[in-house]
Amino acid sequence: MKYNISMDLRTQALYLLAAARNFQPRHYDVLTSQLGGIEALVGMAPEDLDKLELQVGHRRGVHQGGLKQRLKDVLRSCDPAAELGKLADSGITAIGWESELYSELLAECTDAPLMLFCRGDSGIMRHHGVAIVGSRKCSDAAKDHARRFGRQLADLGVPVVSGMALGIDGAAHDGALEMEGPTVAVLGCGVDVIYPPQHHELYERLIDQAAVVSEYLPGVSPNSRHFPQRNRIISGLSKGTLVVEAPMGSGALITARIAHDQRREVFALPGPIGSPYTGGVHHLIKNGQAKLVENVDDILVEFGTNRAALRRDRAATAELPFSEDGGAEAAAQSSEKRMDLQLSELESKILETLSYEGTHINELVRRLGLDTPDCISLLTMLEIKGLISASGSGFYTRL
Repeated sequence: MKYNISMDLRTQALYLLAAARNFQPRHYDVLTSQLGGIEALVGMAPEDLDKLELQVGHRRGVHQGGLKQRLKDVLRSCDPAAELGKLADSGITAIGWESELYSELLAECTDAPLMLFCRGDSGIMRHHGVAIVGSRKCSDAAKDHARRFGRQLADLGVPVVSGMALGIDGAAHDGALEMEGPTVAVLGCGVDVIYPPQHHELYERLIDQAAVVSEYLPGVSPNSRHFPQRNRIISGLSKGTLVVEAPMGSGALITARIAHDQRREVFALPGPIGSPYTGGVHHLIKNGQAKLVENVDDILVEFGTNRAALRRDRAATAELPFSEDGGAEAAAQSSEKRMDLQLSELESKILETLSYEGTHINELVRRLGLDTPDCISLLTMLEIKGLISASGSGFYTRL
């Protein structure tokens, strides 16, 4: 089967930059400014690069020699049109910077890659996901939690983004695939390289039902330096990042830090005290670097929505939630739909009394003068209508 792919000069130029490695949006801007268009790279004599300035701002001149030399080597050896044609024939999509397929959420990141290579459904990346990350060596309970969150998010149409690694990553992808929902695996190697090899079956399911993506050219082998670098893409494709289980020093904490730097939400699932696997997660929570979550509702509330609203939105539009139009519009629509629900006077009073941080049932009984059984019944109805969530230990949270 032949795959359509843009062969224009701009796509070819971006391929050259991807082949040269480590070119980012700031380089793209300065090259475009000096060349009058990035397309001028195609067919350029390598020596002409000496006239160009590749760095900007306070980093001006830093590593410029290395960037220029790599780009010179690529200009001498690479036929971008031929290479893109080979990729298209093998079912690999090349997604260039500022193309309609490029994720607007990822494009907000200052160090976003200028080209992504994808096998599977590249359209999934246009919708905002939630990253699920954690340690490769993890407890069975943590794998179950990652799989549960993956299932629940994917069932709502929220893409689950992770790195296809052993442990938490693989479990999160597996949960999403169980629901035949959207998920994206970001690799630290070429998209045609299966790593780790133990995940051969998972890889095949991903390219068949979902998507595998990488900034590295097809054929590139996994490298220890690649994995911390690919983490910025995992968090960059996501509205929020959930750390399920991670000790101190885990690569998942790097992803959490990057997500924070990208001004994205960071969530953490607490674990047993004293466990060697949970030190990093508890560190994030104790230092206010992540919000403690126990269920998927704790994540959705941070984005101004809930399960019922997402299901209604998906049924009404046949689209994935968290679209590129942004969260404000979705939150407004969700709020309007809540107003359409028929609430009794007592249900309305309970909803007004509940806080978004959580209110104990005893406080509701005291403030509203209700009997406990009646209060429980009203709370159950509000939960069925998707307006509140039971947080455990008698606490309820307004969504």
